[in-house]
Amino acid sequence: MTSVFYVEPELVIALNRSVIFVNPNDLQIFKEIILPEDLTSCGLKEGGNVNNEDNEQGDEKTTHKQNLTKELPTIQHVKMSPNRQLVAITTSGQKAVLLYTLRPELAKLVSIRNLARASSAITFSADSKRLLVCDKTGDCYEYSCEDFEAAPKILLGHLSIVYDVLWSADEKYIVTCDRDDKIRVTNYPETAEIHTYCLGHKEFVAGMALLNENTLLSVSGDKTLKLWNYKEGKELKTIELPAPGIKLALKCHNSNKFELAVLLHQPNECVVQYEITQGENGQWEFSVGEVLNFPDVICCNLAYAGERLYVVGVVNDHLTIRLSPQSPEPPTNWLSVIEEQFKDYTWTPEDISAWFKKKFDNVSEYLERKKRRIEEKQK
Repeated sequence: MTSVFYVEPELVIALNRSVIFVNPNDLQIFKEIILPEDLTSCGLKEGGNVNNEDNEQGDEKTTHKQNLTKELPTIQHVKMSPNRQLVAITTSGQKAVLLYTLRPELAKLVSIRNLARASSAITFSADSKRLLVCDKTGDCYEYSCEDFEAAPKILLGHLSIVYDVLWSADEKYIVTCDRDDKIRVTNYPETAEIHTYCLGHKEFVAGMALLNENTLLSVSGDKTLKLWNYKEGKELKTIELPAPGIKLALKCHNSNKFELAVLLHQPNECVVQYEITQGENGQWEFSVGEVLNFPDVICCNLAYAGERLYVVGVVNDHLTIRLSPQSPEPPTNWLSVIEEQFKDYTWTPEDISAWFKKKFDNVSEYLERKKRRIEEKQK
């Protein structure tokens, strides 16, 4: 999985086993993280789990086999803490969550802990003291970013994969969205209490962003973008998308004006941009969506960095980076220099079609059989 995001002054790009922190305005690479081929050499416990319990006897053969044929760790998600002091990396293959300090030392590994399953979404708390990791079974764990020996705590769980997670600025709520159309608002720290749900999407909810302390933005595979008062579970506005939405990037101009880019699940015309404004009456308005065309690129992620919109994709199984047509030109050779950093990695994007619900018609056949029985009786 590829990650891209911007935390001034650094654009962060991750793929396979590498993370680079670059200046989008010149050719400077601030720092780089390359994961070791074997995380157990850095302290990852073999056969460990999130509760640090011993493997049961029935799992010994499986664990032994896994140890003999270790998979290379592959980056799943990357997130920088709000105070910009830490970066968290989750991996598949050898499933782990790694914490690196960014300042004063450049990218020093300070913690490596086991994950029970591959992550599906991660986020830091507003005070940067805790990390929330959601996995592909819907469980969400809290990891301490201060006490590295503390066992993680399971905070909440969904019945399906969680695609995105947010922590409110006041840390009173954790907002999660899943494959089953739901946006769930959970109280924190009393996470056994569900505050409310935001219900209305008809397909998976792929991504979310907070516009202010009350307003949530979501995109879905049902080809809609919705605004919510998430604390009340109230839908405020629905915008029809040209195709299913699978990721979003938000750029804040001020508290009442934003730029939004949505990655669409369709070839070529795969990004749509909106301008979002809030009027004096408190109502939110959207500009007409501008669709951007990236021919022959399988687009996988996107991020705003200053005045530019970067779109990361795949061409011939290798990473490529494109800019939106409205973006200022980057420094000469900047894009090729970044692509060169990942030239040794080939990769295939995730099959997003698997995110959609499979519709099964188990009624038509029954009705047809019933019709035949009735007709036979009438003969």
